[in-house]
Amino acid sequence: KVFKNWIGIDTNIDGFVNNAAIAYDDIVTNLDLDRLESMFRLNVFTPMMLVKYVIRQMLLHNIKGSIVHISSISAHTGYKGLAMYASSKSSLEGFSKNTAREWGEKGIRSNCVVAGFMETDMSSDLTKEQKERIYKRTALKKAVELESVANTIIFLLSEDSKSITGQNIFIDNGTI
Repeated sequence: KVFKNWIGIDTNIDGFVNNAAIAYDDIVTNLDLDRLESMFRLNVFTPMMLVKYVIRQMLLHNIKGSIVHISSISAHTGYKGLAMYASSKSSLEGFSKNTAREWGEKGIRSNCVVAGFMETDMSSDLTKEQKERIYKRTALKKAVELESVANTIIFLLSEDSKSITGQNIFIDNGTI
């Protein structure tokens, strides 16, 4: 619907950023399939479908474009209660890497920004103590700056990164 109703066939798309996500946090033994499927629809299936149409648009207009997905450090570190969320971000990373391989020869790049813990709506329910425990797991002992993530996305969308594709770029304050 996005492409049919709002973007249209004549629109040039040079870059696409996928940062939509919801978290489903719980331990694996409490897994609820409906909640898991809902999260995967938003975190994985929707970006896949959007990328399908973004690439078609880039090909139609002969554009060498850039796709950037926002992933999470939880896909690489393992945190209690984040197995389901981390699996959705891991799926996105695999999709991005393979998209880069499939479409690189057409000049279409795909990368993931792997963000560490940030102060966002998704983390707003955590207590100060919980946040402090998370900060202690990083070399810099603080939340990732949103500006650092944004600047990395801008770089990956720009021609300055024309030789970077299929990568996971970590912006995580040195998470250990």
